[in-house]
Amino acid sequence: MEKGFLPYKNSLIEYRKSAKKDKLLILFHGFGDKAALFEPIFPALEKEFEVWALSFPYHGESQWNEGLFSKDDIVNIIQEIISISGKDRFSLLGYSMGGKVALNMLVRFPHQIDQLFLLAPDGIKTHRLYDIHNLPEVFILLFKSLMKRPKLFFKIATMAHQSGLLTKFLFDFTKNHFSTIVQRTRFFMVADSIRTFKPDLEKVKSIINTEKIKVTLFLGKKDEVILPEVAEVFSAGLSTCEVIWLNRGHLLIDVDLNNRFEKILKSHTLHS
Repeated sequence: MEKGFLPYKNSLIEYRKSAKKDKLLILFHGFGDKAALFEPIFPALEKEFEVWALSFPYHGESQWNEGLFSKDDIVNIIQEIISISGKDRFSLLGYSMGGKVALNMLVRFPHQIDQLFLLAPDGIKTHRLYDIHNLPEVFILLFKSLMKRPKLFFKIATMAHQSGLLTKFLFDFTKNHFSTIVQRTRFFMVADSIRTFKPDLEKVKSIINTEKIKVTLFLGKKDEVILPEVAEVFSAGLSTCEVIWLNRGHLLIDVDLNNRFEKILKSHTLHS
């Protein structure tokens, strides 16, 4: 596996990359994660694809100096990867927030996508407490104000957790993503950027059906973030969508998922 940085404008995008293959797969992680998140599933994926895992702006070791990021920025980064790899077509894998980004990129590259792998994807049916692009602006402003007094914020969060108003998952999320100034800055910069990424599901489905794109949707049976209705909402009207339920919460990427991918990709090869 190669680790490096992709120059973009005045910034550097961290990546993990496997060896050259005939087929290209680009991976998008979730909020607070990084390219290295996908290392457990590289063994299965790199047998089939030239794999590129990226760290989003404000994530991992990416050095982002452009302010907010947009869909055009992601499009330009993908085009650079396409140019480097020498491929005309590619596949996408998106986990959580990365699923939302992948759905947007499918719309921007409608005739170049072979396969779409969605792992607990955001943007379809997300628990309202985690749905960043649907949070009222007044809530964001109030939250920003409270973040200026982090001790008070964490005191309130602890009391809410102890009283049962805040689940352990959400309480842990709060501790992991708001404890430092860097983490708090990342949250608000990403929240403001990702507001423009709400996918147009009707357009997405139309493209999938027209282009006959194979879609594999992975969902956790115990997921507190991505609601189970995603399976029905997204697969309705699609003829090429396989839904796979995992006995997990929102955290799906591990060695067990690698083993699952081994079987899935082998099956795809046998039936192609």
